[in-house]
Amino acid sequence: MFYKKIAYVVCTWLLSTVMANSEDMNIIVIMPDDHSQRAMGAYGDNKAVTPNFDKLAREGVRFSNAYAAAPVCSPSRAAVLSGKYPSQVGVNDFLMLNEKYADRGLDTSALLYPQLLKENGYVTGMIGKWHLGTAPERHPLQRGFDYFVGYEQDLNPYDPVLDINGDMRIEAGHTSNIFVNHAKEFLRQNRDQKFLLNISFREPQMPWMQVPQEDIDAVANIDPVVPKIDGVDEDWLKKITKDNYAAIHALDRAVGEVMNELERLGIADKTIVIYAGDHGMIIGQHGYFGRGAVGAIAGSEVVGSENIATLYEEAIKIPLLIKWPGENSDAKIIEAPVSNTDLYPTILGMLDIDLPAGLELDGRDLSAAIKTGSLELKPVFAQYNMENFGIAKLRMVRFGDWKLVRRFGQNAAPALIDELYNLKADPREQSNLIAEKDHQEKRRELDGLLLKWMGEINDPAL
Repeated sequence: MFYKKIAYVVCTWLLSTVMANSEDMNIIVIMPDDHSQRAMGAYGDNKAVTPNFDKLAREGVRFSNAYAAAPVCSPSRAAVLSGKYPSQVGVNDFLMLNEKYADRGLDTSALLYPQLLKENGYVTGMIGKWHLGTAPERHPLQRGFDYFVGYEQDLNPYDPVLDINGDMRIEAGHTSNIFVNHAKEFLRQNRDQKFLLNISFREPQMPWMQVPQEDIDAVANIDPVVPKIDGVDEDWLKKITKDNYAAIHALDRAVGEVMNELERLGIADKTIVIYAGDHGMIIGQHGYFGRGAVGAIAGSEVVGSENIATLYEEAIKIPLLIKWPGENSDAKIIEAPVSNTDLYPTILGMLDIDLPAGLELDGRDLSAAIKTGSLELKPVFAQYNMENFGIAKLRMVRFGDWKLVRRFGQNAAPALIDELYNLKADPREQSNLIAEKDHQEKRRELDGLLLKWMGEINDPAL
């Protein structure tokens, strides 16, 4: 009886300790600008110089089929913060800095995860790109963050003008180093209390070669592997791809400094780190250049800039790495498709925070999958309402190995404008099967899933 009591006390103590640790975990969410999933050693690109990302992938869990809810900046970021699809929270295309967008942005009625974490005792900080509306009521300090250093849409790589807790001023240096320094300051000030820190780096957004010399030198001898596309200058494509690698190295270096600071402060073992891209980047694939809004390449020139809408894998897939100290699965890699709408409920799941009554999120909690490495296969959706340099309404469903892209509001027959791919057999999406007789049953199945989802979220494209 005595030993049973001792065992009970020990087990109870261990359980309470684990629960306390879970509840007291810090969390850092790092988001780049335009980082393609493929451009990382951990995702198979041995030309990319990304030692810190590769280390994070080894120490955490890598999602090999992670998708953005939209292939451009503002709607994707809105989906992450709100746990809803872009059309549900009022953000269709990337927001521009002009009078037409003066009163537009992420709906203020949406409860964002920083607001919820703040209500649960977290100190909340945001560093970097916001890009979700310029109106005062949409400022990060009004949307759940206690601390903000950043900008709205565009930023000079060197000596940028930054909003620092509501005050605008120039900061000397390169953005990668500036944001790291502010991140370190936040971590030092809040090391003894639980915190949320969002870091949204400018890199690797263009201009790619405006990075410190050490990043240019790191990729100087790389000979990139690029797609061979008729009508595209291969030497030019190699040059701009190497330039992109330089910006990615600056990003990797900055992330490494943040990770090292966690170790130096002794809080790495109680800090969850999420690295999630905002969308992808097409550099020559399919003859295009851009994100979800692309231009066609003719020789060494991009024609039309951002007036073509696409949901190709290179535009919509994102890198997603999650390090959860003490809880990472030994599996390390999760193949089942997921969405960045899943991040909100996953953060709550990892921190043991309940959803408020009446709040419904469209993503799913991946915290159990991070522990076990196993995830039930479910459809993943994305949308893009292009409205800046062209008009298009694209919707996507990925289920298993298959992907369907539909264009709504067009007068052409679906067989002429929609896309169907078997991604296992055709990962580069070279063979559109939309009109193939042998695949019409699969097309109808995916179309049914897509229309059902669109109905559930009251998609305006319907």
